[in-house]
Parts: sequence; structure tokens; C-alpha cells
Amino acid sequence: MAEKLIIIDGVTVGRGTGVKIEDNTNVSSEDTFDGPVLSGMAKTSYSVEISKIIAPDVESYMELRDILKSMKTEKKEVTIKETVRGNDGTTYTISQIFLRCLVESYSKELNVDSLTSETVKFSAEDLDESAERN
Repeated sequence: MAEKLIIIDGVTVGRGTGVKIEDNTNVSSEDTFDGPVLSGMAKTSYSVEISKIIAPDVESYMELRDILKSMKTEKKEVTIKETVRGNDGTTYTISQIFLRCLVESYSKELNVDSLTSETVKFSAEDLDESAERN
């Protein structure tokens, strides 16, 4: 089982149910007499969607709300860390730090059967990724 950690602008955000990461590659195709020629981009943007964030207390909720409000115009970092334990007992941590992020979309779900949750999607200009043994 892997442990996951979500950090938004230096604040650890627990209680998310999922993270979806997309590399927004932009491939173009040009038809030529010799067949199609594909061109890509060396640098792409990223999308990071965090599903069903639930704040454990009112202080955490207010802090997260302030961060998300400011990230509509101020670019900040979003970090996703995953610590994996292999069958042989070794552990390693994969860190993905998404740089210069802005809030792309935000939704809130109120439901009779569960706690109120929020889903937020960020657009990031770049990614700093690393993996290390613990």
C-alpha cells in the first residue's frame, strides 16, 4: 500500500480521495507528399485535479480557501508525494512538484450521506519530478 501526500502552497492537505495528473502535450501533424510528419513540443503544461478534499477542521478549511482564492491570480506550487513499499521491504518516495500553478476550476459537493467535499483542478507551467529510496 502506498502513502500519498498532497501539499498546496506549503500546506499539507489530507483527506483527498484521488489525484489525476495530465501532461498537456500538443502534437501537430502536417501532411506531406511523403506522408504525415509529427511535431511535438519540448515543454508542455500540466493539469492536476485533486478530488474530494475534506478539511479536518475549520482552521484548515479557512486556510485552504484563502490559498485557493489567491491561486486564481498568484502562481504557487502543488506537490504530490507517494511513498511506495515494495514486496522486498524497500521503500521509495516519488515527488512531483508542479510549478507556477493557477486554479483552473473548483467545485464543491454537498451531500446528505457524506461530508462536504471540494474538487480543485490546477494548471501548472512546469514539473520537477524525483524519486528516491528511503
